[in-house]
Amino acid sequence: VKPGERLPTEKQLTEELSVSRTCVREAIKSLQSLQLISVKPKIGAVVLEPTPVALINAEYLSTSAFMQQAESLIEFRKVLELGLVALAAEKSTEADWAIMRGILSEQEGALKMDRSTRHGNTAFHDSINGANLKFHKAVAAATRNPLAIMVLEAISAPLAEVSRRTNEMPGVPEAGLRQHWAIYRAIRENNPEKARRAMQTHLAAAERNAHILESEDHEESPKVHASSARKEHPVLQR
Repeated sequence: VKPGERLPTEKQLTEELSVSRTCVREAIKSLQSLQLISVKPKIGAVVLEPTPVALINAEYLSTSAFMQQAESLIEFRKVLELGLVALAAEKSTEADWAIMRGILSEQEGALKMDRSTRHGNTAFHDSINGANLKFHKAVAAATRNPLAIMVLEAISAPLAEVSRRTNEMPGVPEAGLRQHWAIYRAIRENNPEKARRAMQTHLAAAERNAHILESEDHEESPKVHASSARKEHPVLQR
């Protein structure tokens, strides 16, 4: 379906794809949130001209697709964010510093929650992950470079996913906050080289955490297959 054209109706999609109406509605919501379609009353779903942001977000929509390209994302972040933080150290203002301090306070507030109650706590993870992404966006905004802001926004979906997963690991949220404070202080001192070093430390930690997640996923995969095999084959259960 070309940009400007309408998608088939909900009824048509349920019949053609042999899926439930709920499934179709969820898919439409996802496409709408990715800015790939526009849904209008009495008109229906219209395909939009795809933007770079929409295409990147769509490519990284699933967790599995993201994890397969985690290494590429980290490499790109090194290129992008080391430059951004140095530029932010040169161009940032009191207003930018105030925004960053507010986000760091938000992170600190989330970390006051008792560790024993964090696991599976949606409010905690939403708060800590949201603040993490907001801090990186604030650094980009402080560069006053609209292209830099756009590019960071384009990779915000995979960044949010890795943040969600790694912040479930013990000690990671606390370490992330300490690293953010180091980045903030370097920016506040208008010290580009110090800011680059602080961001480099932060990204190196992110890379280590992503590798740990990847190795854990590989370890769990054979267990899942073995469990499935035992269920499907009664002989294996004995």
